[in-house]
Amino acid sequence: MWRVWLVGALLVPALLAASGVFARARLAGDTAAVPPPPPGRLTLAVRSAEVVLVGDVADETERRSLVDAVRSKTTSHRVTDLLTPNGDRLPVSVNTAADLVTAAVDAGAADFTAVLAGTARTARATAADETRATALRRALDRADVRDHVVGAAASDLDLVALQRSVTAMVQNNGGFRFEPVSTTWQGHGPVLIDRVGRLLLVAPKATITLTGHATPEHPDPRGLAHQRAGLVRDLFVAQGVRPDRIRTTATIDAGPESSNQAARQVDVLIS
Repeated sequence: MWRVWLVGALLVPALLAASGVFARARLAGDTAAVPPPPPGRLTLAVRSAEVVLVGDVADETERRSLVDAVRSKTTSHRVTDLLTPNGDRLPVSVNTAADLVTAAVDAGAADFTAVLAGTARTARATAADETRATALRRALDRADVRDHVVGAAASDLDLVALQRSVTAMVQNNGGFRFEPVSTTWQGHGPVLIDRVGRLLLVAPKATITLTGHATPEHPDPRGLAHQRAGLVRDLFVAQGVRPDRIRTTATIDAGPESSNQAARQVDVLIS
């Protein structure tokens, strides 16, 4: 009997130890066998003054890294975040995605769309001109986006004819005018500005000069004139006109504004 007891005393601890080793080995093997998360799908879009990010990211940290990187490189555009942290990692690095958006913005593309899903990567865009279209194509090639179509906007746009159209639209609809000695709109100014702003999108390379008017009736007439021009500029930008293509100036006219409508308006010059 004592021999049976001795064998049991020796075997049981050995078996328990061995089972522990096997369990640890199996756990380690299972851990090592866990594959990395698969790459998800990412869509990058530039629409007028907005960048839209849509797709899958691994977690909140990756989402925040991408949004922050894009915002830091495209300060002139609003960034809309539609990313979903669901465990699928980005199909490209954060820097690559941000660089693609930057290249599209620099190219003056108002209709850029890139769809990245593993090795399937496509992009479509229209750049402001052929030089910037070429730069965008090269940026897409560097990101291994081989299936891309990047065109250039028509370069033979008649700016004189566009100026005539804008002037007629403004004059026939009450102009961009304000109440005397104020920044309160007269009539339907914002609605008219929205219509003109959409018309200006056909000329992405044009420079838009906004001249605000005011009279010495106001304590700071030049400041008032700049404020009026700035209000028009902000509405143009909201319609998709690039802010770097707009400049504002001010001029002081003879008063009183109540009887001189031209002294409380904003003029538009396209060049």
